[in-house]
Amino acid sequence: MKKQVAYLQRLFYDIWNDFGSVYLLVKYSTNTRIGKRGFTEEEMQQGLTLVFNNKTSVTLDWDNEGNLSCVLAFGTRKEDVSIHHDDLLGVFSPESGVQFLRTEVSKETAESPERDAARVDGKHVVSMSTFKKRKTKTP
Repeated sequence: MKKQVAYLQRLFYDIWNDFGSVYLLVKYSTNTRIGKRGFTEEEMQQGLTLVFNNKTSVTLDWDNEGNLSCVLAFGTRKEDVSIHHDDLLGVFSPESGVQFLRTEVSKETAESPERDAARVDGKHVVSMSTFKKRKTKTP
């Protein structure tokens, strides 16, 4: 998971420097603090999208674990933000057309990749571990 956070950090700065703004997706947990404002009920369920642009302070502190500390403005109020590395879900930029989303791989998923007809959001997911390439005849 540490490598995912390292990739996220590099991509975060690359997008910010190249396109002028970048969005950070954060999930709710008690390890992450959004100043006195905190998370709204909706954000606790769906997560929070933080915007970094030319109006954002460039003073960001990433520690060795990948935790982020900074000061962000919410309306006219500035809040001390502290995001735990496990709560960093992704980074994206509509201007660049780039997104990086992290996923958690549980032991159950890692040990049994061949699940029959898995479903995600009502759609079938085909396991690539059981997929076999078909031979095609060449004329």
